[in-house]
Amino acid sequence: MAPTTDFRDCGKLASAVTAPGGAVPDVLGRLLSSYAVLRSPAPTQRPDDAILDACVEPGGLTAERYDELLPAAAAAAAVNSYRAGVARDAENFLLGAWHRALAAGAADQILDSLRKNFDRHAQAIEEARALFTAESSPEQVLASAEPKAIRAWQQLDEHIRVITRITAVAAQFGCRPGAPFPQVTEYALAENARIDDRAVMCCSGSVVADSWLFGRPDQGHRTSPFFRTTLRLHTIAEAQERYNEFAAIEFDKVHSAPRGGWIGEDGQMHEHPAPKNPYRTKVLT
Repeated sequence: MAPTTDFRDCGKLASAVTAPGGAVPDVLGRLLSSYAVLRSPAPTQRPDDAILDACVEPGGLTAERYDELLPAAAAAAAVNSYRAGVARDAENFLLGAWHRALAAGAADQILDSLRKNFDRHAQAIEEARALFTAESSPEQVLASAEPKAIRAWQQLDEHIRVITRITAVAAQFGCRPGAPFPQVTEYALAENARIDDRAVMCCSGSVVADSWLFGRPDQGHRTSPFFRTTLRLHTIAEAQERYNEFAAIEFDKVHSAPRGGWIGEDGQMHEHPAPKNPYRTKVLT
């Protein structure tokens, strides 16, 4: 779980948030606008243009004229050099501020701004699941002659498209290596390769079973994993709880081997106590 070190990823996240109707928190918007100012190009005029122009003017460049023009050219060159250095150094600062702002609540603000739209399309998908299954064929749906079922069939792709875009944003706050802005802490010794951040952040079944769905062939429509499970856009705390339920089981597996022990004064073998499972205490009630 390594956060991105490229501030350009912040701009990509902002674009991904606004595309499906979400809002970028003000604190992040200020960082983006500051970055744009800092990265704005330097003036196109070269600092020594006035000196070079004097060289071809009538009378050429005299020592006196050179002394007159040099301070301004040197000052402009120094400003340009400093501008480039500030932009380079400030990028690390802005990126750190971005990560801190997400952890301080901006990630949840982003998810909150997307939740109403997510819930609307998730509800439509759930209603479609009640009318036909992943195994239903177009012929079966048409044969039903139910306008509601036919309409749900026709609109399913659009609902899944919106859910896919919102889930792509939420997954950036997950715990797997592909998440550029991780907010969920993973258990390093767990079999994390079985986990998909889309399942952690946006589904409500077993995190392992939901993750498995994302590894199956997806040709869209009723084959989409978003059609095959119940959808819910979680807060960061809820996503962490979902992951902790998985991590608690993984912790027990890792520590299930014989633990050894010692022979006490009574001559009996005493097994070392099992380590306390921290992920069970982290699961929210």
